[in-house]
Amino acid sequence: MPRTGRPWQTECARLVRVRVLISHAYSTDNKGDAALLDVLVGDIRRQYGSDTAIDILTIDEIAEGAMFADAPLHEAFMYYALNRPRTRIGKLVYATTMMSYTLLWAWVYRLLRVQLPLPGRIREVARLYLRSDMVITVGGGYFRTSGDMVTFVNLLLMLHPLRLAELLRKPTYLYTMSVGPFYHDIERRLVAARFRHAGLVLIREDTSLDLLGSIGVEQNVRRAVDSGFAFRADESAGLRTHIGVDASRTLVGVTARKWMDAAAQDHYEQAMADALDGIVERHNVDIVFIPQVTSTHNHDDDRQVSRSIANRMTHVSEVHVMEDEYTHRDVKAMYDELDYIIGTRFHSVIFSLTSYVPAIAIEYEHKTSGIMRDLDLSQWTLKIEDVRADRIETLFDELVAHGDDYKAQLEARLPAYIARAEEAIVLVDEQYRQR
Repeated sequence: MPRTGRPWQTECARLVRVRVLISHAYSTDNKGDAALLDVLVGDIRRQYGSDTAIDILTIDEIAEGAMFADAPLHEAFMYYALNRPRTRIGKLVYATTMMSYTLLWAWVYRLLRVQLPLPGRIREVARLYLRSDMVITVGGGYFRTSGDMVTFVNLLLMLHPLRLAELLRKPTYLYTMSVGPFYHDIERRLVAARFRHAGLVLIREDTSLDLLGSIGVEQNVRRAVDSGFAFRADESAGLRTHIGVDASRTLVGVTARKWMDAAAQDHYEQAMADALDGIVERHNVDIVFIPQVTSTHNHDDDRQVSRSIANRMTHVSEVHVMEDEYTHRDVKAMYDELDYIIGTRFHSVIFSLTSYVPAIAIEYEHKTSGIMRDLDLSQWTLKIEDVRADRIETLFDELVAHGDDYKAQLEARLPAYIARAEEAIVLVDEQYRQR
């Protein structure tokens, strides 16, 4: 499907030469996050020209000289806070000191145009902000907490670059994202203070929009669409050939993740295994587990959960677990070959929907229900804590029975929805020009 956009705005925008710093990238081992980053880099080049200077800050560990989509990758402030100290107290002390001193550095530079000394790697990151013309945070759902000290400190580390850019008078734009939940008033106050100073906040679903409204962040907020809807992969994955499933067989994709405490996680995995066994028996299908996230460095690897569920199943000959390392383009191409998907990782659902594959979405954060509601697909959403074998089997029976209606609904709604996803960079550019 061709990009829509606004050609006259794109041509005019290329008269503006900008150096863009993309911040808050997570890990390319998370295929959803990698796709959001890929789309953002492409959007910037489409709007400002293919030779636009782009740098990317990530919290992932990267090799020297690493690139993503021909843009250089750099380790962010948060990477050093999370990975340099070995102990939890060491991380807290390092994070507090690093945030305080870099903000002081920015204040002094703003007032006196003098750069205080900084440690080598931290200095390199600070100078990336200093020489940028604009900062764009990659889309996602990382401004949130769980009510504990660890996630509170993580929130501070996420907000710190916004304050630094603000002190340096760098226009900052928050790309298509979800926010929350927040469990304490101090968290809501901190988020509100930083978000109000952003040039633009693009929100991808109504729950987050309402949350920001409740804390007084409204004037610079626009409703948008998750950038994942603008992502596409043209190549074929050859998934069916790889796992030996004939084109005449119904192929059901599954994504699963670790999310809950041990007891709740065990219940979720057993319920998934029982449900998938029932689906194989009732519909004579093959099941393929596709790993959406394979970040061993961040202890977030879907292959471990997939194996655990598959090992609990009795219909082993109809079950296939994809075990290799794949790019975000690889997994998108895999979803293209499915007949149905039961997805816990929500970008696996988005990748499937844009291939017109009917999906059941298992919700672990409110982004899932919010976006499914946008597409009038709420009935196909199930909260992760409510997962039971009989509920999944019943929902899948209905999905098969109403598959044609589901696809017709996607055909009616998706083109306009995807076009809105492609408009995000135009909204940013409008604000950048008006600043």
